[in-house]
Amino acid sequence: MSKKRKRISRRRLAGQRVLAHVPTHHLETGEYKPVTAARRYIAEAAMVPPALLNVRRNEHTTDRFFWGEKGLFSAQYAEENHFLFPSLRSIVDSIGEDKLFEGLELGADDWEEMEEYEYAFV
Repeated sequence: MSKKRKRISRRRLAGQRVLAHVPTHHLETGEYKPVTAARRYIAEAAMVPPALLNVRRNEHTTDRFFWGEKGLFSAQYAEENHFLFPSLRSIVDSIGEDKLFEGLELGADDWEEMEEYEYAFV
């Protein structure tokens, strides 16, 4: 019997499209935990947000992080709540919402929630 696929929310798909325009860095954990390795890499490289970090734990597992203005977040959180990050808002503004979210059919509830936050908190 085949496994049923989980449906990804339209809001998360919109976030994935936005994060596709963010620079991505790949690194190994080495002797550290994934989040520690990501923080050390950010400090050593003096990285400026926004950025995505793919931290490889072992041959089977990779953790994804988003480096934003207020700190390090899971990439999934950033995908689902992309409208909270000012640096991601500037990406949306430069490309254009119509072009970036074309074909997603975001519902009224999705837009109301995004506009309620006004890209202000994070």
